[in-house]
Amino acid sequence: MSLPSRIRHKLNTSQLNSLLVAILMLGTGLLLSLLTYTHLLQQLSTQQQNNVERQLQRLAVAAAPALVQQDRVTLNVLLDDWVKGPAIQGLEILSTDQQRLASSGDHTAGQVMTRPITQDNRALGAIRASLDATPVHQVARRYLALALMATGLMAMLAAFVTYQLTERSFGQFRSIVDALQRFRHGQDIELTPPDATLPEFRQMQTELQHIAQQQQQQHALEEALGRFVQHTSGHDQKGLQYFDCALMYLEIQELDVLQSRLSAEELSQTLGRYYRLLSHAAKLYNGRLDRFLGDGIVMIFGVPKADQQSAMHSLCAAQLFQGLVNQVREHDSHIYPLEFRIAVHWGPVLMTPLQGETQLSGNLIGDTLHWAAQLAACGEERGVLASCELVQHLDSDIDWREGPILSDLHGREQCSYWLQQLPAKTRSLIERQIKHITALTTNA
Repeated sequence: MSLPSRIRHKLNTSQLNSLLVAILMLGTGLLLSLLTYTHLLQQLSTQQQNNVERQLQRLAVAAAPALVQQDRVTLNVLLDDWVKGPAIQGLEILSTDQQRLASSGDHTAGQVMTRPITQDNRALGAIRASLDATPVHQVARRYLALALMATGLMAMLAAFVTYQLTERSFGQFRSIVDALQRFRHGQDIELTPPDATLPEFRQMQTELQHIAQQQQQQHALEEALGRFVQHTSGHDQKGLQYFDCALMYLEIQELDVLQSRLSAEELSQTLGRYYRLLSHAAKLYNGRLDRFLGDGIVMIFGVPKADQQSAMHSLCAAQLFQGLVNQVREHDSHIYPLEFRIAVHWGPVLMTPLQGETQLSGNLIGDTLHWAAQLAACGEERGVLASCELVQHLDSDIDWREGPILSDLHGREQCSYWLQQLPAKTRSLIERQIKHITALTTNA
């Protein structure tokens, strides 16, 4: 494994970003410090040479009379008494033939500068000075050291700030990743409060919160609709089995709108209220809440035991449920008003046990179920639409109104009928049942 790969394996993204910023700051600071050191060294050297040049010019003027007289004593005294400063190590006065007439200081090292001595445009000799560049280098190195220290501090500060900013951003990112992983495993999305200084993550978390709310509502909907499934364990079924039965299909109107308007808890409570009403109707008329399919609920009659009154029971259960719904709406303004399309149908269904079970709590298969759902989709709110097959299994003293002519799954046209009125005795019985169930619900 290469060195970058090992570093990437040991450090997270925030640490890598801070390390990269520190390296860039150090490189940039080092380059600028070296350029500044070179420029400052050149500038100080030029300044030193100019200062020495002015000193040599004044010394040449002072030494000219003694040089004309070739007075070596005066020249030596002059050099000894001359304030050379730290930049000049040694001074020499030379004759025109380059012989040393006087000297002072060290002449063995350093840069050499020479200044001619003239008088009345006549060359008398020269002054030679040995320069000491150590002070210039010391000043330049001192500034270089300060620049390198400042670079190191700035690199550390930049790395720290970068780590904090990146960690804050990636901390939000990691929380979102954790939430998505929980969502992938079917758990609820739990998000930390978004940072106000990170608008992009705040917008992302807002969208995820919407997804979380939709997920909670979907779970609440599935849990509430799951109550509409009644499992029976009193009949053993071996393999596939056909049953001729009556089906009542209730389609819940605008279920998606309901999910968007209500919270998960309110949605569960609302569907739970209607479930209790529907369960009363199923219990009184030997029906069984089998499943929810799409936006609808299926109730079957005459399964597993055949019942000649199954068709009539499906109509009575539909009327009882509608009456209970109307009664609750009149006396309870807090319940959310749901609308239902109800269809009743008669036909064969194929029951298959669930995997690993032999009880009659399995899957409904067949055209009958889908035809009942299609009838409900063509129904009207607070109306009951019956198929021709179901009407044929009923007495003739029920009032019907012709319904729409529909095409079944095989393309054949089928007539349907709207329920107008049940027999008087049946209506009276349903009215008493409504009052009794309403009284029980109120007392509870």
